[in-house]
Amino acid sequence: MPDVSLYPAQRTVVVIPPDPPAILTQRLTLRPLRIGNDADAEGLFAIRRRQDVADWLWPRVPHHSVEETKEWMRRRQFQAPDASGAVGRQFTFVIVRTDDPSEQIIGSIGINSLDPAPSLGYGIHPEFWGQGYASEAVRGLVDAWWKLSRVGGNGEAEGERLWAATNRANRGSVRALEKGDFRVFREVQLEGDTVVVMYVER
Repeated sequence: MPDVSLYPAQRTVVVIPPDPPAILTQRLTLRPLRIGNDADAEGLFAIRRRQDVADWLWPRVPHHSVEETKEWMRRRQFQAPDASGAVGRQFTFVIVRTDDPSEQIIGSIGINSLDPAPSLGYGIHPEFWGQGYASEAVRGLVDAWWKLSRVGGNGEAEGERLWAATNRANRGSVRALEKGDFRVFREVQLEGDTVVVMYVER
């Protein structure tokens, strides 16, 4: 995950629900991550243990155990408060295909942090790259994010930005964000990579 200093500071106005509902898109169900759940951990470990996935992350180190994935899951809980003052909530989802009776986890997507600004991150199993699932999940999550309550009412979201960063060389990821209406804010160098910092605005 890129350093959060990539993003400019933004006042937190969103209220994260304690139990976010599932997000349904045309082909996908984004189900809230069950932190500490063995099945979710094993499904995500199958993705995060792969070097071809880690190659696009910072640092480029795959997970070596399910316990390491469980620790990553625990870090999805926000350490900074939302606008209601709540700490420890999360807005991360596992991605499953709605028509798959096995409910195989093919990826994850969520808000990594609220501080200094809300930032989106996601990952898809390489077997499902190039099928439009990432862009569909991004659009679903962004839509759900704007529908969350804000302190002072949803009018407070006007001008609010949701951020993301991806490796410029990962063209599929850049396209997925662009299809979710993200636009380029700037490019920076990180660990030898050109990182595209992007945002979408309410």
